[in-house]
Amino acid sequence: MPFPALTEGRPMPSLTPDSPPVSRRRRLAGILGALAMLVGLAGVASPAYAAETETGSIAGVVTGEAGAPLEGVRVQLFRCDEDFDPLEQRDCWTLLWGDGTEGATAADGSFSIENLTPGTYRASINPQVQTAQYVYEYWEDAADFESATDITVTAGATVAIEPTLEVGATVSGRVVDEAGQPVSGGYVYAYLSSDMTGTRGGASVASDGSYSIPGLPSGEYVLKAGPGWGSESELVDEYWQDVYDEDAAARVDLVAGQSFAADFELNAGAVIEGTVSAGGAPVEGVEVAASYAGSSDAYIATVKAVTAADGTYRLAGLQAGEYVVGFSDFDGEWAHQYWQGAVDRASSTHLELSPGDVVETIDANLTAGGTLTGTLTERAEAGSVPSAQAYFDVLRKNSSGAWETVAFERADAAGAYEVSGLAPGEYTVMSYGSWSANWAKTYYGGAFYQDEAAVAPVTAQAVTPDVDVEAAPGVQISGSIIDEHGGPATGASLRLLHERAPGVWAQPEQISGAGDDISFRMGGLPPGNYVVEFADRSDAAVPYATQYWENAATRDAATVLEAPNGGSFTGIDAVMTRTAPEPEPAPIPTVNGVAQVGQAFTVDAGDWGDGAVLAYQWLADGEPLAEATGTELVPGDALEGVTLAVTVTGTRPGAEPVAATSEATAALMPRFADLTTGGHADNARWAGSQGIIGGIRGDDGIVRFDPKAPATRGVTAIALYRLLGSPEFEVPAVPTFADVPADHDAFTAVEYLASAGITAVKSNFGPGDVLTRQQVAAFLFRASAPSFTAPTTATFSDVAVGSTYFRSIEWLAAERITSVSGVFRPAATVSREELSTFLKRWSALED
Repeated sequence: MPFPALTEGRPMPSLTPDSPPVSRRRRLAGILGALAMLVGLAGVASPAYAAETETGSIAGVVTGEAGAPLEGVRVQLFRCDEDFDPLEQRDCWTLLWGDGTEGATAADGSFSIENLTPGTYRASINPQVQTAQYVYEYWEDAADFESATDITVTAGATVAIEPTLEVGATVSGRVVDEAGQPVSGGYVYAYLSSDMTGTRGGASVASDGSYSIPGLPSGEYVLKAGPGWGSESELVDEYWQDVYDEDAAARVDLVAGQSFAADFELNAGAVIEGTVSAGGAPVEGVEVAASYAGSSDAYIATVKAVTAADGTYRLAGLQAGEYVVGFSDFDGEWAHQYWQGAVDRASSTHLELSPGDVVETIDANLTAGGTLTGTLTERAEAGSVPSAQAYFDVLRKNSSGAWETVAFERADAAGAYEVSGLAPGEYTVMSYGSWSANWAKTYYGGAFYQDEAAVAPVTAQAVTPDVDVEAAPGVQISGSIIDEHGGPATGASLRLLHERAPGVWAQPEQISGAGDDISFRMGGLPPGNYVVEFADRSDAAVPYATQYWENAATRDAATVLEAPNGGSFTGIDAVMTRTAPEPEPAPIPTVNGVAQVGQAFTVDAGDWGDGAVLAYQWLADGEPLAEATGTELVPGDALEGVTLAVTVTGTRPGAEPVAATSEATAALMPRFADLTTGGHADNARWAGSQGIIGGIRGDDGIVRFDPKAPATRGVTAIALYRLLGSPEFEVPAVPTFADVPADHDAFTAVEYLASAGITAVKSNFGPGDVLTRQQVAAFLFRASAPSFTAPTTATFSDVAVGSTYFRSIEWLAAERITSVSGVFRPAATVSREELSTFLKRWSALED
């Protein structure tokens, strides 16, 4: 595919406005969000007939379904221009206009349209007033243009068509207000329920309230009535049977040739009333607006009023919905505000209204506002020039720190502007540029993104001058998206990424565009570099493969469109296919964590882009680990000495799965790096693997047991509670011990020991105190609650018969939980490894 044409007032052959094409790395583009190009550009052409002899004709007779000829039926033609510009109209078809390009049937039903340029045509058959009971159609018997039959006209020949029109259904009735008075000048529309975007028929309401809609084809309909466009009536639109919601509207089955009666009684809309004052005095001439604040899927027009001399206003005819009420004096001295004094829409109070509601005392007490002044210019080749009569937005930072548009204004012929009536706060200005060229939407300070816009402070009763904005030359990108057969690629759309800083790609904030289901054109883009992506945003079972301009399959291979000084790119086309191009490689994942048993490992999968579905498989010495398929892994003791890695398999939208494996970790250290094997060390390893006693993490992230360190009473309580199975019990609302509050690590364990009688201390537990051998004997003895009779002769010379811990220590010896002989050393400190031995032997006792 050739490079696109880039112009800055003259044709240029390269991608770069200022230099020839430069070989550079190709990069992926990204994300403007799916831009649905739904704005059809209809074509209307001047006469397509010619006076020369090499022309043809279309003629025929139009009759009703009973065979009688119909007079006054209008026959209009559309011609297919194979050389049409897809950026100017959505397809090749153009409605012909002018003398001799359409026909009206005579009394015998005949018509003839002559002097037609040879080519392909389609015809619409439109009944007029005297034949309104008939259904309009396209030749031949088609309900819509897409289903119409082509008519091929050749030089010197006449093509005959003979349409037969069907008598349609008729809907009729009366439209009155709540008092029963006719709503003269109102309207009634009939919508096919399958297409609520356009009416199938309609009628105005006569002075007596009657209406009639004839010529409707059979189908399911929704009926809607209202006071009429531009009416000053306070009545509001409604669907038949007093329904205001489209989804809840009644569906009516109409049958061709039959009549259906539908009367409407329109209700008055909601009313908002109030008084606007300042310093206790009424203010005249303030604009009050009730704007819709409900679902973004719906649209309700803003209702406005201007305060009278006494400061009062009345907003009437409001449809059902949620509204905010704003008060503006942008040409005066009073600061803009919302009801209840809110200075931004984000913090304003909403009103939920229904037809017939009358909400009073929606008052405002205005305060003095400030003023912004400045000049809008444009960066042209000859230098800075005024942005004559350019439109611009005034934005204010709201309570959440986001920019909120408060005014849409226009500069004068010299580009100068003044906006008053602004609430104190931080402001910026965004210029759209004049109509002289394609200008980038530019913020105060020369920024193209809101978060980079310069701030202009506004204070009450003061002017903030020199808030000037110079619009930069913009970028325009146009092209087409088709399938492999040359038709619309349904579901496919365009995304852009702009390089807002070197290596930093972002979605352009401000964009304007047009197009249809094939072509697109976007303008007002900031100058700089762009990458274009074409992707399928539908939920098709077999979606189109994602690609980048010039059929690049990956982001790195995408061509960068370079326009540092603005310009226009054309021919940015894509042919979408269902066969995926070579997939973008998988990024290499990274495993994070300390190479040690019991430590948590996590995986960073890398940048897969939007919408990718990822799966994980952990590996031990290169072999898959069973059931290790999450983003985190805590290896057990069985994995000591092995290396870990992870394979990430990803499936991007429209692409086949790809996978990549991380580098392996170092061989895993044991759970406690400072333990060897044998004796107390084996018991300490057991305590750690069972989660009974935790290790101590050093500054290097490695966990050690510190076996010779003293065991504490708190650590012992936690270990014993865990060995007992962490039983459930009623935890007291008030801690039992002053030194073990509810947020202490040992709180639950200590409270359980107290509730079970395993500890007998009062007031303070001493969780940080070192554990003695006689205390561990007492804890274990009470936890077992054995039926035990102590011997009459002491086993240990330092534990006398009848002493406080005698029975507990004798039981410990009898159960061989302690194996010392001669002396027990009851007051000696228990180390962490000795505690592990006591606990392991105790846990091995039979119940």
